[in-house]
Amino acid sequence: MNINVTLLFYLGIAFLASNGFAENLQRPDLQKRLLGADEITEESIRKKTDVRSNINDQHVNPSQRPVYTPPFLGAPSANRLIGMAVRGINHEDLLLSALTPEHTGFTSQAQPVFYWYLSKPVSKSYQFIEFVLNSDKSTTPVLRIRLDKPSKGGIQKIPLADYNISLIPEVEYRWSIALVADANARSLDIVSSGNVKLVETDTALEIRLQESSIDQHSAVFAEAGLWYEAMANLVTQVEKQPDNLTHAQNLAALLEQAGLQDIVTHMNNNATSMK
Repeated sequence: MNINVTLLFYLGIAFLASNGFAENLQRPDLQKRLLGADEITEESIRKKTDVRSNINDQHVNPSQRPVYTPPFLGAPSANRLIGMAVRGINHEDLLLSALTPEHTGFTSQAQPVFYWYLSKPVSKSYQFIEFVLNSDKSTTPVLRIRLDKPSKGGIQKIPLADYNISLIPEVEYRWSIALVADANARSLDIVSSGNVKLVETDTALEIRLQESSIDQHSAVFAEAGLWYEAMANLVTQVEKQPDNLTHAQNLAALLEQAGLQDIVTHMNNNATSMK
């Protein structure tokens, strides 16, 4: 499914919606607000706040960006793949990425939403787009479907609830998105993938959410190490308020903390070329 928005980034980001936000971006008053936005980098985020190790010990400051606490420390494993078409292959420049951390992302929802990025609509040179969900407990896919080609580039989403599939707690899953040029030559696929695991949460998280406003939920989820909830909350906020720079900047910060700076930069470059 296409969220029907394109992510823009300029020391912070905003969504390009179909209701004319692209034209609004040219307004001098809005440009002034963009130019005054704080620079969002991993270094600046770390200077403003330390990564919390225990959700019970700290509380989110509403003025701070979401700070993602990975579920474990140490060097990330090569769990995430990013697919890219090289110029000359199908005559396209395409970037495809699962919007996940490099390690396994945690969720407390049995039916999370999977987010992925496509730099632009795919042409007829690609036959179809395939989504596959695999479990480390099975040799056959839990789910394999063909998706409609997005009409616009940008962030796309796949709600697992749409397919009546639920994750099993503490089982490692790997999901992937593939642009298939030739069903008989899958080595030509452009593929991106990420990992997910369903985990249990304690009552402390529920209390924190009850004590926080909806706008603060993404920070609570990020601090608790629940990547998929933090991502879903921020994307929903940006989708509902595409001209709210704070929500957009928070989403940019979360993506950067997951090692997706190249994706954010690519979004910015696309936005610049559209002006």
